[in-house]
Amino acid sequence: MTATLPPLVVVLQLAERARQTATVEELLFVMVNETHALASYRQAVLWDATGRVVALSGIPVLDPQVPFVLWLQRLYGQLRHAPTDAFFPMAGESVPDGLRDGWGEWLPDVALAIPLQQGDTRLGWLLLARDFPFDDSESELLNHLAGAYAHAWSAYLGRRSHFRWQQLLPRRRRWLILAALSLALAWPVPLTVLAPAEVVPIHPEVIRAPMDGVLLRFHLQPNDPVAVGQPLFDLDDTTLNNRLEVAEKSLAIAESEYLLTSQLALQDPRSKAQLTLLFGRVEEKKLEADGLRAQRARSRVHASRSGIALFSDPQSWIGRPVVTGERILTIAEEQESEVEAWVAAGALIPLPVEAPVMLFLNVDPLHPRAARLRLLAYEATLRPDGTAAHQMRATWQGEGAPPRLGLKGMVRITGEQVALCWWIARRPVALVRQWLGW
Repeated sequence: MTATLPPLVVVLQLAERARQTATVEELLFVMVNETHALASYRQAVLWDATGRVVALSGIPVLDPQVPFVLWLQRLYGQLRHAPTDAFFPMAGESVPDGLRDGWGEWLPDVALAIPLQQGDTRLGWLLLARDFPFDDSESELLNHLAGAYAHAWSAYLGRRSHFRWQQLLPRRRRWLILAALSLALAWPVPLTVLAPAEVVPIHPEVIRAPMDGVLLRFHLQPNDPVAVGQPLFDLDDTTLNNRLEVAEKSLAIAESEYLLTSQLALQDPRSKAQLTLLFGRVEEKKLEADGLRAQRARSRVHASRSGIALFSDPQSWIGRPVVTGERILTIAEEQESEVEAWVAAGALIPLPVEAPVMLFLNVDPLHPRAARLRLLAYEATLRPDGTAAHQMRATWQGEGAPPRLGLKGMVRITGEQVALCWWIARRPVALVRQWLGW
């Protein structure tokens, strides 16, 4: 690129040079140094949209703390309110008194401020200073070149996200957005907690093994209706039958001995002394036989109330040894149900009495069921999975049949109103406190 080339060719070459730069630093260097090929000048300064000096002619590394750069940032105040669609001629005698002395020390007499504008976005200003004024032809060529520079610079700014959000919005609009954001963060929202839940009976009757034995058979299937007095299951009574048969034979022998001795006592007075002993033996054998009969009767368990039978697979019970008091099944009224949930100890929130509860069943998550908190255990219980949780029970609200017993899902319990910022930060703060041990 030489000075003998036509000015229009120089403009095209500089525009091409700007488009071919590999970095934004290289582009800034071209703007303040190689523009000299189009219009001669002694000093070139480049500001960005915030008033920061980003490049100086003849200086490869810019120090923002040197007096010249600090004075140039003050000089940018004269350009801040200048129209961005026109050049802005400047001279030493036209600047305020506070800047006039620095102008005579740092810059030549005449300067031309060139706006770098891409659409409606101001990218910065390019200042060219020399000892004599710029003519109209130079200004026109520089105007075309400034458009090419602005286009290349905006490509780098967009690629590197160099724009600040303050540059994109007016000051008043920024304050409005900040106020709206503050209001949104202070907006009251309900504090909620999620917990796994199940539909359980309210007053179930637990049927337990009446004695030690082996479960022989069931007389019903899971979820079958049950009536009062209906047989539920049998325990194996083979051993009881054998023991009862032996006891009955022993009773018969004792009764025979007592009858024979009582007949002999009519003729032999000495036999009367054995009658009391034999009578006691008969009573003992009779009590033993009656006890075995009662145990055999208890080997068949009957229902004492109506409802439905709740238990697991019958085949897993048959042939299994059970001990006295072991839980076998539960009888409950199908319409008398409520929600039982287990709230993790670390997720518990302050919950008022009758707090709203919403159950989302796994089989029908799109139709939640409403309930009200009835019970919340004050002490956490160790669950089978090794976690500590608080038991919660809630009663149904609204009309309609309650869900089937045994259905599982997830409940959302609504607590007190808190600010949105606390609702967002509550769990992260709790995790940080646990991690730091506060």
